Amino acid sequence: MRAFRTLRFAVSTAAAGAVAAGAAAAVPAVAAPRAGSSWHVSFRVQGSGFPSFTAAAATSSTGAWAFDQQGSKAPAGYQFSGSHWTKRSFPAAAGDVVNAASASSAGNVWAFTFKGAVLRYNGSAWSQVKKFTRPVDSGLAISPSDVWAFGANLGTWHYDGHAWTRVTAAKGLESASALSASSVWAVGGTKVGHWNGHAWSFTSLASLLPKNTQLSHSRLAGVYAASANSIWVAGTGGRQDEGGPFVLLHYNGHAWSRAGENKSIGDPTGIAGDGHGGVWISIRTGFPGDGTMEHYAGGKLSSVTLPVTPAHLFLFGVTNAKGSTAPLAFGYSRTSFNAKTFTAVILRDGS
Repeated sequence: MRAFRTLRFAVSTAAAGAVAAGAAAAVPAVAAPRAGSSWHVSFRVQGSGFPSFTAAAATSSTGAWAFDQQGSKAPAGYQFSGSHWTKRSFPAAAGDVVNAASASSAGNVWAFTFKGAVLRYNGSAWSQVKKFTRPVDSGLAISPSDVWAFGANLGTWHYDGHAWTRVTAAKGLESASALSASSVWAVGGTKVGHWNGHAWSFTSLASLLPKNTQLSHSRLAGVYAASANSIWVAGTGGRQDEGGPFVLLHYNGHAWSRAGENKSIGDPTGIAGDGHGGVWISIRTGFPGDGTMEHYAGGKLSSVTLPVTPAHLFLFGVTNAKGSTAPLAFGYSRTSFNAKTFTAVILRDGS
């Protein structure tokens, strides 16, 4: 799997889509979530070393993997079967942290770590398929032979089932979402990129983000590709400490527009579909990082009530499988601001 085979990557400077302000680009109306939907604590792990779930990937409405961190211990992997979570053998190194996880199916789950490890679950066991010398901040698994890895110091890399190739044209991208192997959307800084299977094209969304100040710098924090005519991007004004204001941007296949804004909250840490055409966005707000959730549905952005109050919660992200209506959010909870005991926690919407 480590044999090197040269791939040819091209880059185009053509815009991925026009940028429009306000209502110039219509945002589609989406159905509201099912009646009676609610978030609840699905799983928790207590221990020493400030335990927290740092990454998770949903494979279906009843399947997922989540990875925890407990100080200098090796990260642990937990598999969700629809009714309970089970700890599984996971070959991560002591002191490492799983920064991101991605899955295209229950038999193709990938984990990306701070120490540069790339690991894959093939449906029966985990194995390490690559070891970079720099942290992998994010990754995207489209198929067993089509995987992207991103890192601020790593750059952008692509795996074709035989070799890993650095894609210099896509430097600076931080997270991605795919509709297919020939339609990958990614964000980094204030630009959004689109891979059409042959070339990357980029569009600046800076004009739709809050204006920079001396102490704040706007950026794009996450992307979710729902369809060719519905791409969602979470952005932040980069306000000092709090990170906000939070903005939600949308691409309708022709132009980008601002779908919603919340000036009172901060950094988005993840974005995922809700299975009805809307999106969930996990948020870090306040200092040192309170956790909350936003939901966009029916043309409206609204705050979500979670089973743990914001001051006692930190969310590293949210994940959901395509078409699923049972998303998962992951992070940690604490009893108070100065608490020395943390609990790794996974929240789930739905029964």
